[in-house]
Amino acid sequence: MRTAIVFLLGFALCPVTAALAAPCGGPTGLYHAAVKKMDGSIFIDITLNLVCDKNGYAAQLYTSMGDFQVKDATARRSTVEISFDSGASLGSLTLAQNGSDLAGRFTFGTDHGRIRFARTGNALASDAMKPRTDLTAEQWREDIDFYAREFPKHHANAFFRIGRPAFESEVAKLKARADTANGDEMFIGLQAITKSIGDGHTGIFALGYDRRVMPIEIAKFGDDLRIVATGADYKKLLGTRIVKIGGVPIGEAWSRVMTLTPAGELEQLRRSDALVYLARGYALHGLDIIPNRNHAIYTVKDDSGHTFDVDLAGLAPGEDPKLISAYPDNALRLQNKNANFWCKALEDATVYCSWRGYQDLDSKAKDMFALIDKTKAEKLILDMRDNGGGDNTVGDADIVKPLVKRSDINRKKHFYVLIGAETFSAAMNNAAQLQDETNAILVGETIGEKPNSYQEPRQFRLPNSHLIVRASTLYYEFRKKGPDEIAPDKTIIPSWADVKAGRDPVLDWVLVQKVN
Repeated sequence: MRTAIVFLLGFALCPVTAALAAPCGGPTGLYHAAVKKMDGSIFIDITLNLVCDKNGYAAQLYTSMGDFQVKDATARRSTVEISFDSGASLGSLTLAQNGSDLAGRFTFGTDHGRIRFARTGNALASDAMKPRTDLTAEQWREDIDFYAREFPKHHANAFFRIGRPAFESEVAKLKARADTANGDEMFIGLQAITKSIGDGHTGIFALGYDRRVMPIEIAKFGDDLRIVATGADYKKLLGTRIVKIGGVPIGEAWSRVMTLTPAGELEQLRRSDALVYLARGYALHGLDIIPNRNHAIYTVKDDSGHTFDVDLAGLAPGEDPKLISAYPDNALRLQNKNANFWCKALEDATVYCSWRGYQDLDSKAKDMFALIDKTKAEKLILDMRDNGGGDNTVGDADIVKPLVKRSDINRKKHFYVLIGAETFSAAMNNAAQLQDETNAILVGETIGEKPNSYQEPRQFRLPNSHLIVRASTLYYEFRKKGPDEIAPDKTIIPSWADVKAGRDPVLDWVLVQKVN
């Protein structure tokens, strides 16, 4: 599906003139290309912004798949080389001027080919696409009208859960609030409408937006909401139960943040999303839980029954809270946090692999199989609890299909897959395949995303706020029969007592299982 992102980039932007190109020694300007994946399935719209300003030469990539992080941009006269990270795959562009255009080659994960960018105008200022909510009422109404027109065009089935009249009614209500609501309330209002659509990939996003992150992390244990990580100045909060936020009882605050979660997904995914909002100043302010987005008073109770208030200051963008966690630092699950895929040989002929992402999965999977062969492993543990997704076809090709053929590992009690509420998107898809196509035993908690659901989001921007709207474009069906969920074969949900004792009951259970 072709998105409106290039059209949207023409709104409310400050152009940088081509005269600035000389000091940087490379082409500048705004360029557009459309690329079809090698399997012929999807067009990707790409806008390339090459800018020369006081900070030097830079490239920005805005695509219908997402805003790709440019890792490096090098210009020499009429050529430019760019490396980027989509979040799921690494890629590169090698381009040369061809008249007013740029032409050359691209790599993107396992895809590669030729590409041509047409010049569409002067370069944009490097901060031109930064989200903002300090809009006039009229600007908000323009954004809402644009959203209401464009969103149904981009989603594969925008009204599969709620009818168009309900959608239009909520849009009208939000538009009527523009004269009196603050920016956080308008942002949150748009998010609530978009999340009511139902699927986990659809929502409103604001890259680089000042969210005022509170220096805590919160987890849910039964009915209790506990603080499981804090900044160094708030260590006394570790393990306490939240009673109120901003004077609002935690039950009411929970009900409000749940309106910002995908209404059509399972409770596990909605819970995970809601927990994040409970520690975000912009969300708490937009939901009228706190009067000031910059700080929040949390009323908590410790295990001795002592109740007290703590006023937490929200962090500005770029501030590092350096959280201290209640979880043990040496827990296997928490090691090598920056690695997408890593493995370790354990005792009893066991190989443990943490699978968090999809970058360079081909070589990492080969390393896994090499370790299995070298150690003559009899048990494989594949930990997908912290995997937020990527490209399920890569996971299928590099992990699932090879494991199907491994008769030494693909046997009951020899192969275990650890899953959790946040095993998402491509990871959910691959977990479903592992459960259906191999003899793996799935252990942990039911995955929060439904296997039969709308996915493959594509995005467009609102003209004034530059908020990003992502809408799912394809429907996947990974469960042909039975309940629409990926449930574990062995359900184990960690308790607060487990956390305090430094236990990982999911992994611990698997480690003591004997092979046949």
